Amino acid sequence: MLNKKLNMPNLVDAPAIQQPNIFPIEWETETKELQDLYEKAKKEQWNASDINWNSLQAKDFDDIQKIAISYWLSVLATFERATPVFAKALIKAYETHAEQPVKFLFSTLVFDEGRHEECCMRCIDKLCPLFPWKWKPRNTFEENVLKAINWIYYNGSRYWRAFSQAADVKYNLSVLFTSFMMAESGATTIFRSMAERAKHPVFRDVFISIHRDEARHLAFTWYLLKKRLPSASIEEKTFITKQLRAGFVFLSPILFEPISEFWKLPEGFLEIHRKMEEIARDAGLGVLTIEEKTKIWGNAIRAVKARIKQFNIPFPDMPEIGIYGEEEVEIKEEDIAFMGL
Repeated sequence: MLNKKLNMPNLVDAPAIQQPNIFPIEWETETKELQDLYEKAKKEQWNASDINWNSLQAKDFDDIQKIAISYWLSVLATFERATPVFAKALIKAYETHAEQPVKFLFSTLVFDEGRHEECCMRCIDKLCPLFPWKWKPRNTFEENVLKAINWIYYNGSRYWRAFSQAADVKYNLSVLFTSFMMAESGATTIFRSMAERAKHPVFRDVFISIHRDEARHLAFTWYLLKKRLPSASIEEKTFITKQLRAGFVFLSPILFEPISEFWKLPEGFLEIHRKMEEIARDAGLGVLTIEEKTKIWGNAIRAVKARIKQFNIPFPDMPEIGIYGEEEVEIKEEDIAFMGL
């Protein structure tokens, strides 16, 4: 009747859309907690430009302090440059037709990580402009600091190359993000602790804002995994065990100390890295001691272990912080490649 009134022809059905594809469009919502988290993400947005950057003055720090702070923030930027990682995850969520709040939440993660990197960039620009990519060292000490950060970036490039080649992995997003969940478990508390210890208001504002975002990211990845765990296959559970270890290993340069399972670093690197952290700590950046990191990670990992054990998933050994699970896991480069996606 409607077609006759409007004088319109009948159409044949459209062809089936070959998957994976971002079409057809649908807005399915299955998990209320994820929808609530998306609403929270919108309310908690903040503008890095609102931080009082002019209060961060290079004259308030000596040359070595400025270099050490810039070094530490350059290492942090290695992991805050997760914008393209989550952009890939966002595309995958659309192509695999994840429920709508998952897709929307990934869009907030893309923006969050870019904002974190912006804070690293702004701090460095105030203290040590153009560090490290156009910065010119003036002596052997500065040359070695620059070499150290370039070694971090070299290893970051290894991760990205492997990650980019893993675009068609068979594991779903819930399982693949286990490593990110593991990393965020430590990061949320570490950044909050850094904000409490930082002596300059700019550093405090940066770290407390990052902490708030990371806490939300942790909740997101946990909800994803929790939904999948009851039906996870034996293969997926084995992969989850590896991912728990991989998350700790990959984030170790910033949240602990570089672990050689993935990080290929030359002799002498760790000495320089530790010295830069010490100087940055004394300069008021809020960098934690290795003892403080060990305690925070220990508490975080015990909490994750308790959650995971409910689903009969073996927990990997974390001997660096004195925690032992049911299974010793060897992490290979292809395992690292899946982290975050």
